[in-house]
Amino acid sequence: MLASIKIRLSRLSQSTIDLMIIAAIGVAALALFVEIQLYEMLLQFHAEHEQWEADELSLALLVIGWCGFAFGGRRVMELKKEIRSRKKAELAAHQLATHDSLTALPNRRGLELSFTNGLRQLDEPFFVVLFDLDGFKSVNDVHGHAVGDQLLQTIAQRLRIALPEDDFACRLGGDEFALVLRSTKTPTAAHQLIAQLAEIISQPVVLESVRLVVHATYGVSHFPHDGQSLGDLMRRADLALYQGKHSGKHVIRFFDSNTDHHLEDQSRAAQLVREALDNGYLTTLYQPIVSLAEQRVVGFEALARLHHPIYGEIPPTRFIPAAEQSGLIRELTSTLLEIACTDALTWPEHLYLSFNLSALDLQDPDLPERLLAILAKVGFAPARLEVEVTETAIVKDIPLARKHFDALRAVGVLIAIDDFGTGYSSLAQISRFSFDKLKIDREFVSSVCESEKSGKIVRSMIHLSHGLDMPAIAEGIENIDQLDWLNRAGCHYGQGYYFSCAVSAEAVQALLNEAPAGIRAALPAPVARHS
Repeated sequence: MLASIKIRLSRLSQSTIDLMIIAAIGVAALALFVEIQLYEMLLQFHAEHEQWEADELSLALLVIGWCGFAFGGRRVMELKKEIRSRKKAELAAHQLATHDSLTALPNRRGLELSFTNGLRQLDEPFFVVLFDLDGFKSVNDVHGHAVGDQLLQTIAQRLRIALPEDDFACRLGGDEFALVLRSTKTPTAAHQLIAQLAEIISQPVVLESVRLVVHATYGVSHFPHDGQSLGDLMRRADLALYQGKHSGKHVIRFFDSNTDHHLEDQSRAAQLVREALDNGYLTTLYQPIVSLAEQRVVGFEALARLHHPIYGEIPPTRFIPAAEQSGLIRELTSTLLEIACTDALTWPEHLYLSFNLSALDLQDPDLPERLLAILAKVGFAPARLEVEVTETAIVKDIPLARKHFDALRAVGVLIAIDDFGTGYSSLAQISRFSFDKLKIDREFVSSVCESEKSGKIVRSMIHLSHGLDMPAIAEGIENIDQLDWLNRAGCHYGQGYYFSCAVSAEAVQALLNEAPAGIRAALPAPVARHS
């Protein structure tokens, strides 16, 4: 009994307890007056000691007591009012922290709290859905952000109305929304519900006399099959969303561990690239380009490397595609070029630096200005830079590529076509553009001594380079027989493991100090063949 009373008292606010104490004192005083006839005793005392004038003192004490009682009661009421105000402010602050100000839906923080405090403890299957509006950027660009905001508010209102009571919707930011579907327990039921929501969302919206029809692409993950934590579920729903967009948009796609493994690996690789850019994990190695006739180094090709302190060496074949897919290639290219140009400043001035550009780099309208700004920052002469581009990269936007090449060649930068013969319409690209060098792909060079057909192809490439006054560079020279064959065929330059594997910036100087004829013996044996 006593324990239950204590529990009940603990639930009362301090102001209520204060009011109860004051009331109890008042009741006790009244009972004292009645029970022992204190009032009559007080009157008799005053009558017997009239000369003391104690009645005025008693009256003063009585008035003070009632005033104190009134003051205490009023103070208790003020405290209760202040507590209500504080609770209201705390509730408003919590609402602001956990809800989106535009749509009034919960935000990412609200989703995390809901998962931590409710969903995770239930340990029942549910689905996490991520979706964004296809073409929402064009709505803002064409009709203005005010219309875009109203559209988002309309979508949020439709979600609130259409979602079952146990389900949860939030806005992550921009036009990105997340749903947690607890009312469905199977993928089939979840797909049906999402399809119904998609139909509701895509209903026309009329805003300021503008009729808009928007669609969305949906990525779905399933708890607990696709992950135990909210982070895993969100990441895999995002991977499914990404794949859905590349499959044609306006689709509902569930995460599949078999088909989406590659995407998840790319996502991890993109995170490593971001860490590398932020923390300086990127480096460049340099493979010498040699004049075959003179056996002397004329330049170096820069090769990107990423060494992570935890995961070790990440091969370029993994992190460069990840950077392209994640939109980090621009920053990656700029960082690597600045590193390479800084290293090349220590080389003799007659040596040039060869640097590879991605296909996405060529689609950047500001590419020439960006490259020249880096050269100016480092103090590296444009005439000592040669950029390598592949045929496949060029054909993605031929007019823009021609504009870039013209701007770069105008200031002295050389342009080399890389992996010549492995793309399509090679001769067509040669006729459209003015290149300074032609690089013969290692696929042909590796078999020139064994395959008559490969030999004829390589010899025709070398003759073409002579006819167009465009020196040829043979990639992947690995033995003396290949070197002798290319020399007899008239190839100008070469690179490969016969001369050297890629070396660090510090090892470049040691290589250059060797006699020209002993270049190969001075270098470490090749240990890897990453390009």
